[in-house]
Amino acid sequence: MKVIDISGWQEGIDFNAVKAAGIGGVIIKIAEGTSKDSDFDTFLQGVKDAGLLWGVYLFAHAVDTETAQEEAQVVLDALLGEVPPLGVWYDVEAPEVLQCGYATDCASAFINVINAQNITCGVYASESTFEYGVIDVGSLADYVPYWVAQYANSCSFADTFPNNKLQAWQYSQSGAIGNVNVDMDEWYD
Repeated sequence: MKVIDISGWQEGIDFNAVKAAGIGGVIIKIAEGTSKDSDFDTFLQGVKDAGLLWGVYLFAHAVDTETAQEEAQVVLDALLGEVPPLGVWYDVEAPEVLQCGYATDCASAFINVINAQNITCGVYASESTFEYGVIDVGSLADYVPYWVAQYANSCSFADTFPNNKLQAWQYSQSGAIGNVNVDMDEWYD
């Protein structure tokens, strides 16, 4: 399935045009750090009105497990008890997270809080973040899904980590719906 992921950079996107373009789902930025995203509620309503599947991501800033748990609670509070069909994603790309030395521990803490509410939760990052062990895939539970950004002809995550679940591949940051630039993803069952 084709999926896009969106944030405030895509403000004004037409979700009916998204659906008409053959996109089946949208991953919406729900929060950054411990702050709920101001576009989330509007985007979620638009996605639902268009009949698209949806998930959410948190742009992480936690450099310790306590803050990662706080970030997870922000997500749960913003979801108001809803369960996103495409899950919750812990986005590891902020420089302070990549350099803190505790990114895997923070991801695990976040995932545990979300999973405790029976919601699927995985990690989004660039392929190199996994390859170079910034997120140590072997230290996370086997059931954790991965959404990998790798702008290439194919995604190498499944070859590098054959015992882990590649849920999605972000293959381009140069897609377009009308005149709105979007990231493009392949979503796997």
